[in-house]
Amino acid sequence: MDFEFIVDGARRTIALEKKGDLFLVKDGNLVLEADIVRISKHEVLLRVGDRSLMVRLARDGERAFVWTGGRAYVLSEPAQDSGRSSAGDDKSQEGSSAIRAPMPGKVIKVNVSEGQEVRKNQSLLIVEAMKMENEIRSAVEGIVKKIHVAAGELVDSEKTLVELEPKR
Repeated sequence: MDFEFIVDGARRTIALEKKGDLFLVKDGNLVLEADIVRISKHEVLLRVGDRSLMVRLARDGERAFVWTGGRAYVLSEPAQDSGRSSAGDDKSQEGSSAIRAPMPGKVIKVNVSEGQEVRKNQSLLIVEAMKMENEIRSAVEGIVKKIHVAAGELVDSEKTLVELEPKR
């Protein structure tokens, strides 16, 4: 069975097939045999060869959040995504980028200040959700126009955290 997702803004097709007690997972040219063990309602353990990987899952409306290997991923169905760019990055009419919270959580640390130049993939802030720290990174190179949150603040999904003015 094929599944199509938008993962952090990129379209991915994953094929999943039951093969005895294992699952055959195909992602492009990559083919893995995995044992999938359900730990709880929101946790599964993936075993691929001699490696084990804990995966935590959560849903917020039409989106799903997956935490694994110290990284958070945002998944949505392509029809629901309607061309939005990755992980809460939204372009406004003025040409600035609004970095939004990908999930509800608590701001642990703000790593930038207003007026600061940032490079693409630079850490802007840390948001804790489901006992995991998620690094929110800049999708563009630019200047921090406005910071809308402070350390310790609770945020809802889609709340604007930081506004960036992209370099031209």
